[in-house]
Amino acid sequence: MRQRSLSVLLGVLVLAVGAAYWWTTRDSADAPLRNAGKAAATPGANSGAAAGTGAAAGPVASTIRALDPNAPGAMPGQLQAAAASATSRPRGGRFDRLAELQARNSLAAAIREAAGTDDPAAHSFVLEMVDFCLRNTAAKTKAQATAASYVPARLRATTAKDAPELFRDAAERTRMQESNRAMLESCSEFNLANAKVDVDSAVQKLAARGATLPAVMNLMTSQFDLGSLTVEQFDIVSRALTERDVGTLAVLGQVLQPLMSNIMANRAPATITDARYYGDVNAPLAWQLALCQLGAPCGRDSLWARDACFYYGACTGEDLASALRAALTRDGLNPALLDKQAEQYLRAITGGDPMALGLRRKKP
Repeated sequence: MRQRSLSVLLGVLVLAVGAAYWWTTRDSADAPLRNAGKAAATPGANSGAAAGTGAAAGPVASTIRALDPNAPGAMPGQLQAAAASATSRPRGGRFDRLAELQARNSLAAAIREAAGTDDPAAHSFVLEMVDFCLRNTAAKTKAQATAASYVPARLRATTAKDAPELFRDAAERTRMQESNRAMLESCSEFNLANAKVDVDSAVQKLAARGATLPAVMNLMTSQFDLGSLTVEQFDIVSRALTERDVGTLAVLGQVLQPLMSNIMANRAPATITDARYYGDVNAPLAWQLALCQLGAPCGRDSLWARDACFYYGACTGEDLASALRAALTRDGLNPALLDKQAEQYLRAITGGDPMALGLRRKKP
């Protein structure tokens, strides 16, 4: 196996490459992704394709899970049980520190604290916090986040018939603006040089523990075919699923996005005018919702919820799930489609089964 401990620079470069790939659709409300990756065309990428259902005509029932397990829209009981069995402690117990870190006014301080702790869950989540600030300290992002005229993208490709304003009332736009200000302020002290040191420290500690994240990061810089993985590559994904660490799985989601986007594009409703855009946008969100089930912090002030609010105007509700539910309905999409994908991801993770994600081993 290749050396698992990455250098400081490689660690941050991997994040930067992944962020550019993962978030390209957020750059414009009008331009869908055109580069989903070569792996999206592999046989494995199409293995999970199925026909989609039509878009919702109005508000619909949804099984996207909110933070409150008793709230309307909670995932089916069997999936809640599967998620609960993923840890030996109550839901969220393994990742309590992650919510605390995201609540800091300064993510730069949170990154340093996470890298210095003895908590492996915090070590792996360092990459998510660095990723967040790498994207949201860019000049273009700052300009958009502070512009009164900024209009986020939709969760489907924009059409000529769409009204330019996404929000139903001024209160929703105000909430987005408040979230955007908090997003920028939390990263105002972010320093790339310091982040490199913190990433390296966290990754070295994870490597010393035998954690899978360093190997997943190495995957991001390797040549591989998602429909024909080597035994070693397949094993890395399997171990990442088995560990059920949300930071590791978040990075794995970036590795697997070409495959996941392609599958979801093939499941797009017939009414969707740009299936590729639909898949590229919604597959990562479905993956995040699956990780919410494992205990990842997904409240309205979480990194992922702030991203969804800024990039897609998904700002309603008290958590990522309810915000996405409202935004999907706003854009004429049936939330059940995202539910179904999140459920599949959750089953694959809790079952430790890479093949359930559409991955295949290379034939001998």
